[in-house]
Amino acid sequence: MGLFALPAFADIYRYQTKDGEIILTTQPRSDLKLLEVIKDSGKSKRSAGSRADNSSDKPKSVNANSGDASQNYDLMIREASESYGIPAAFIKAVIKIESNFNPRAVSHAGAMGLMQLMPATAEHMGVTDPFDPRQNIMGGTKFLRRLSDRYDGDINLILSGYHAGPGNVERVGGIPFEKTQQYVRNVYSWYVRYRESE
Repeated sequence: MGLFALPAFADIYRYQTKDGEIILTTQPRSDLKLLEVIKDSGKSKRSAGSRADNSSDKPKSVNANSGDASQNYDLMIREASESYGIPAAFIKAVIKIESNFNPRAVSHAGAMGLMQLMPATAEHMGVTDPFDPRQNIMGGTKFLRRLSDRYDGDINLILSGYHAGPGNVERVGGIPFEKTQQYVRNVYSWYVRYRESE
């Protein structure tokens, strides 16, 4: 399967509901206010009057690679990207938010390594050493691939499933927690930034 063959990573539409919730989707919708379209080339087109750039979680650095150790893992990220058909910029954005490229990171909940794999997820993805950067990136990307297949490429649900678990996503039929909404926004912001710097 080609790297950009999935609808999840074609043009991305950023909408706002009447309640102010931000929706990211690859499907055009007429029932919501369009804030922004991120073209597949990585260049964004914003609608008139859009305030999307004023988001507090927007990365501040001009160079997306400045201030993090992402380059140390570029070859592994590219390998995972080619193996599972998930864009490298997307994998990199998840790692940025999950661990800030710290391969020894451990969360209070017990998530481990660069992509913060929970023990059960690591086991299901065939990861025997979650602190091995290559295994962790391959396992985390494999999980993203499964979530992408499960949610038909809906970026909101892919990231929500990664952050909160598919069970919580299915229980509420969408993004389950406020913390998860912030996570989705943060990863999305870095995804756009990394794509634009490729």
